[in-house]
Amino acid sequence: MQPTKKLTAVLHDLVALLEDEAARNPQFAASLDDILASLPSRAQRARRSDRQILPPTDIPDVFAALAAKGEEEFRFWLRSIDLPALKAIIKMHGFDPGKAAQHWTDPDKFLALVADQTISRTKRGSAFLRPKAAPSQQTDTTTENPNK
Repeated sequence: MQPTKKLTAVLHDLVALLEDEAARNPQFAASLDDILASLPSRAQRARRSDRQILPPTDIPDVFAALAAKGEEEFRFWLRSIDLPALKAIIKMHGFDPGKAAQHWTDPDKFLALVADQTISRTKRGSAFLRPKAAPSQQTDTTTENPNK
């Protein structure tokens, strides 16, 4: 038998013995309750203090910034954003579905990811749209076909 299984079996027997004694002796049950009251009812996980969680109102709108600034100026504007805000943008918009950015420490990688994903999402589907024709380039469709 493995040592952990042996220990589990011994602890199980010990708890059964304690339950039997507590059922027979009310004074022992009260003492046991006093001892066990100091234990937490549920395991509490410590939160990592180095994480900064930004509220959604503090996260800049990268799509609006790209539309207003253009691609080159947008990349420069991203450099003014701090790393926790970049991480929040990535998480909020789902720019990293493979979770590769969790292991990054270089801020330039985050900048490139946000810029590339934002630009590609704004261009998504543009291949299926007709190009915008200027008013002077529009052709008259009422003219007859010369092949007739």
